[in-house]
Amino acid sequence: MRLIILERKKVVLFTCWLMLVLVGIGLATHWPQAKRQWFGVKDGVTLEGHSMARLLPEEVRKVVTELAKFYSIEPRNAGYFAETGEIIPEKDGLGVDIEATITSVLSAAPGESLSLVTYALPATVSKDYFSPVFQGPTTHQRVSLTINVAWGEEELPAMLAILKKHGVKATFFFDGAWVKKFPEMVRRIAAEGHEIANHGLYHGHPLRMNREELRRLVLENDRLLAEVIGGEPAKLFAPPYGEFNEQIVAVAADLGFRTIMWTIDTIDWQRPAPEVIIRRVVEKLKPGAIILMHPTVPTVSALEPILTHLREKDYTAVTVSTLLRGE
Repeated sequence: MRLIILERKKVVLFTCWLMLVLVGIGLATHWPQAKRQWFGVKDGVTLEGHSMARLLPEEVRKVVTELAKFYSIEPRNAGYFAETGEIIPEKDGLGVDIEATITSVLSAAPGESLSLVTYALPATVSKDYFSPVFQGPTTHQRVSLTINVAWGEEELPAMLAILKKHGVKATFFFDGAWVKKFPEMVRRIAAEGHEIANHGLYHGHPLRMNREELRRLVLENDRLLAEVIGGEPAKLFAPPYGEFNEQIVAVAADLGFRTIMWTIDTIDWQRPAPEVIIRRVVEKLKPGAIILMHPTVPTVSALEPILTHLREKDYTAVTVSTLLRGE
């Protein structure tokens, strides 16, 4: 009797094992189809006219990535043609948000027609770069202090102390030859939160330079400043001596720099009395003004009264980049 029971148990166990094997074979045979049914894109879904029905997530990613290569458009910067003097305006590009597109496809309802999720890729150099900047937007009570530095290192600590006292950030345009002599001062100015910008590799006359020399004047100083401060300086160029023409501005623009001039020139390099410097600023002050200064003894004396006047008239002094963005 016990033998019969044991034999029956063996038969039952064998039968169960056999059924499991058969079920496993069935699942293995039909799993790909079931997987697509459960996890694949719904029937009738298309992306840019391409059928996505029943594709699995990894397959969707491959398709979207390939379509992105085809639909993406690189932005085109504005450009200047010296032969004709023509400025070709910029053209924004088009980028594809691959992750957002994949999510859209996987969550689409049956029969839904989809397009790639895209975003604009703005050009880095606009047509505006080919005109010198004399002032910023006038929509806010904001101005910028620009300090050109090719000499005057003795006065910079005092200027920095006054700017810090008033919580003002200025834009410093540095001459490369000076930077090589006083890199620690440049690093200090950058560390205090001021904007670091380009005054040329040396204090030559841009009007006497050809295009290649102008490129060197801007680019090599940009590299020098980046090395000294350990980061990217602002893409702003104040030409030595304030000299500019169509070629100078165009060369800077082609390199991605805006040429910065001024609204108010304190003419402090002539070292007039501080009262003269103050009057020059006060009489011409207006929204969007760019106020040009240098590190001189009378400028140091005039700086605090100027900053006090700005505050009393509800002006905020910001860096040139902030001013131009209209933030």
